[in-house]
Formats: sequence, C-alpha cells, structure tokens
Amino acid sequence: MPKITDMQIQKRNKSRANIYIDGEFAFALEMLTVMKLGLKIGKEIHVDTVKMALFDSETSVAFGKAVDYLARAMKTTKQMRDYLTKKGYAPDVVECVIDKLKGYKYLDDETYAKLYTQQSKTHKGQRRIKQELLNKGISHTEVDSQVQIDEDDELATATTLAQKYLKNKDRDIKTMQKLQRFLLYRGFDFDIVNSVIRNFKDVSTDDAD
Repeated sequence: MPKITDMQIQKRNKSRANIYIDGEFAFALEMLTVMKLGLKIGKEIHVDTVKMALFDSETSVAFGKAVDYLARAMKTTKQMRDYLTKKGYAPDVVECVIDKLKGYKYLDDETYAKLYTQQSKTHKGQRRIKQELLNKGISHTEVDSQVQIDEDDELATATTLAQKYLKNKDRDIKTMQKLQRFLLYRGFDFDIVNSVIRNFKDVSTDDAD
C-alpha cells in the first residue's frame, strides 16, 4: 500500500502542506485536513483516503473563497455557483460549499430578493427589478412573492425621477419622448409612464397659460 514519505509546509501558504507518497509529490492539502485525517510520515494511505482528503481540502479552500466573496456584498445562489465554478472547483465541491453557506444563512435567495427590492424601488420600476432578480438566478416564484410594489409608490418614484430628468430642460415633444424612453428603460409599466408624461404635459400647459 502507498506510504507517506514526506510532508512539507508550503512556503507561500503556511496553512497547506505538500504530501509526498513513495518518494514523489502527490498532492497538497489544507493542514486542517491533514490533522483531521491523522496523516503523518510513514503512514500507509488508501486511495479512498486520498480522494476524501482532496475533497475535504478543496471544500475547505473553496468555502474560504466563498466567504471572502460574500464579504463584498450579498450574493444569490446562482452567483455563488458561477463564481466557484469559474474558480475551477469541481461540481461536487461547489454544491457542498453552497449547502454549507445555506446552512449558515450566508446564502438566502429570499432575503436577497427582499433587500434588493427595497434598495432598488427608489430608482427602478417593478418590471426591471423582477428581470434583474431573474437574471441573478432568483426563481420566478420567489420574485413574484418578494417584488410587490404598490402602484401609487411606483408612480411617485417615476414622478420624482422625471422631475430630476427634466430639470433645466425644455419640455418640448422631443424631450418628453426621451423622458418616456428613460422611464420605460428604468422598468416602469407603460401606463405609469404615460400617466407621468401626461401630468408633466398638463403642468407645462398650465405654465404656458
């Protein structure tokens, strides 16, 4: 049976060790994995133990990467899966890490959708918020459940954005057409956009009178 003939702490990463089997470099492991499995020089090692050690080590490193990634901002499950996959981790490692993150509540798509909606509804319409959440991997069911913006609130938001857009601009037809495209791009429904445009046209007419 193969035997561990040497173990060396990596110079650039003191938390990892290079493992040599039968005189040749075999793989690198996290020191936590080494201690967990009781690996030491002279110990015979089975192929299944090697596979388990590698999986444990990769999962440990990937989890650390995932936590660092989350430190910047909340992420959806899809965003985390894409991130770890691009880092080169195997699918089973990725799914193991995601399960751990969910267990610790570090990943929570329901909370993400709720907070994203609260932060976005001050400058975006419901339609755009829903599409952005879908693009981030939130399910249709979760999106429909969490993105519930009162129509009056949307109208107020669209009106505020329109006021800012029209500041120091002539309210001619061309400008109002651009405003319409701007509000539609922001994700407001056509009826809300038309209502805002109509209100500003009325105000403009009153001013002219």
